[in-house]
Amino acid sequence: MSSPSNVVFMQPLQILSDFDTAHSMPLMNVTRMTDLAPQYQAVTEDSSLPIALIAGIVLVLAAIAGGMIWYYRTREPEVPTSDAVTMDLCRAHGLSIYHRGLIDRLAVAAELPHTAEMFLSPAHFDAAIEKAKNAVRLRRHHHAWLGEIRRTLFDA
Repeated sequence: MSSPSNVVFMQPLQILSDFDTAHSMPLMNVTRMTDLAPQYQAVTEDSSLPIALIAGIVLVLAAIAGGMIWYYRTREPEVPTSDAVTMDLCRAHGLSIYHRGLIDRLAVAAELPHTAEMFLSPAHFDAAIEKAKNAVRLRRHHHAWLGEIRRTLFDA
């Protein structure tokens, strides 16, 4: 009795007169596990260790990447300010990193002895900006930032 899974389709075998012709014909063979000797019948089980190891490595790499992204987004970037007093004043007023850099650059252009002098009064602030405008070209967004800085420092 043959089942459809055991049927092997072969072309009718012609009588071969030559030995070389017999070895050049493709042979089809079906081997079942039950046809093998007992020592070859054992099937090895796949271990899930490599999958768990790969998943663990992926999780560790994702955690490292997430930690680096969090660190670089939450750290306070370094701004080359002239002194610690200016940094403390910028932190106290909640000025952004861009505002800090602009204030420091304008103070250097205005040739102020201390950047913190811009925080004394609106008159000092405006005088330093007018003097710095002669040495530094301000872009359109810098003018908006200066208005924000002035409101933050003196209108609160």
